[in-house]
Amino acid sequence: MSMMKIRMSRAYAAYKKGEVVELPERQAESLIAWEYATRVTDAEKPLLDKPGEEPTENSKRRRKTP
Repeated sequence: MSMMKIRMSRAYAAYKKGEVVELPERQAESLIAWEYATRVTDAEKPLLDKPGEEPTENSKRRRKTP
């Protein structure tokens, strides 16, 4: 039986929101399917590719108002 690390996206039973737990793969997949958790590898990816990067000219453009 293989184990999987997951991060709880909401509280469930004895697990708190945000807690990283290691469970049997079948139980972990069930919690992921019911949206109680996400895989640790998915949860730890940054939302932005390079969060410290300065804005580019394209990102600074604003809509012209008449």
